[in-house]
This record gives sequence, C-alpha cells and structure tokens, in this order.
Amino acid sequence: MKNIADHIFDILENSVAAGATEVEIILDFHNKHFFCKIIDNGKGIKSDKVTDPFITSRKERKVGLGLPFLKRTAESTDGFLKISNLKKGGSCLEFEIDLAHIDAKPFGDLPNVFIDALISWPGVDLKVLLNKGDDKKKEIFNSKKIRKIIDYSDLQQKEIRDFIHQSIDESLKEVGIDTQFGRL
Repeated sequence: MKNIADHIFDILENSVAAGATEVEIILDFHNKHFFCKIIDNGKGIKSDKVTDPFITSRKERKVGLGLPFLKRTAESTDGFLKISNLKKGGSCLEFEIDLAHIDAKPFGDLPNVFIDALISWPGVDLKVLLNKGDDKKKEIFNSKKIRKIIDYSDLQQKEIRDFIHQSIDESLKEVGIDTQFGRL
C-alpha cells in the first residue's frame, strides 16, 4: 500500500465484509502524529492474530496482507496499531503514524477514499470526524446526510464528486492534513 489513504480504504473494505452498516472514522493530526480510529458495527474480529499475514477469514485466498502492512507501517514510525471488539458488537481499530519519521508514508487522497466508499457501499453509513482538541470533533463527511440531498445516480457526475472532494479537502487542510505529509 502506497499511502495512508490506501490503508484506510482497506480497513473500510474489511468493515463492509464483516457486515458493517455504520462506520465512524475519527482523524487527528497534532505534533507531526497522525491518529485514526475506525469504529464499525460489523460482526467483530474473530481472531487475535489478524495481523498475521497467513491468517485470514477470506475464502478466495489464504493470506490477508492489509492489516499486517498497516501494522508494519505504523510500527516502523514508532507508532502503533490496536484492534479490539466492542461490547455492543463491531470492532474498533486505532493506529498512529509519526509523519516526521523517515519511513512514514504520505497521506494520499483521503477525500477520494470517502467518496469511493459512498459510491461503492450505498448501504453503509460512513461518518468522518476531525478531532479539534478539547474533546471537540468536527464532522467533515456524512454519507447518510449526503444521500438525503443527492441521488445515487447524481454521484456519477464529476462536478458533484469534485464539490464533495473540495469540501473534505478544505476541512482536512485546516488541521494540516494534505496529500503528502501535512504541515510538519
């Protein structure tokens, strides 16, 4: 995976494959550290060995590399990856990456990840929040609200996708997140 956006999309795919209909992503970027928390209401994680590349729940192949790659990406920058099941059902995945570290990957196109998720999984409600400090969070994307305003077929129009992309991108840039390494 070339960038952080690829990792986040992979986690979203895992959530959808686990039957999630609601996914919440909380992003934070302070002191050169990028933090991401993804909470879903899927069926949870069955094994504590999900970061082992030779353990997977997939039937079509015997290896699963997404989470092991994310773990390596995070830990190679002195960051971390934590995965847990929630008592109410679903799972929570958290990771942190030090973007000032020589081995850090760039952000990639995060707004496009959320737009692709909106188009790819119309039955999944995806909410993205930015941590603004002091326990204040700013909602920058809500697929449920977007679907109330825009028909699914209209999402095929480049102008609409560009508008959504620009809106998310501007919010991310407010906290220093861009396609490369943010404001270091």
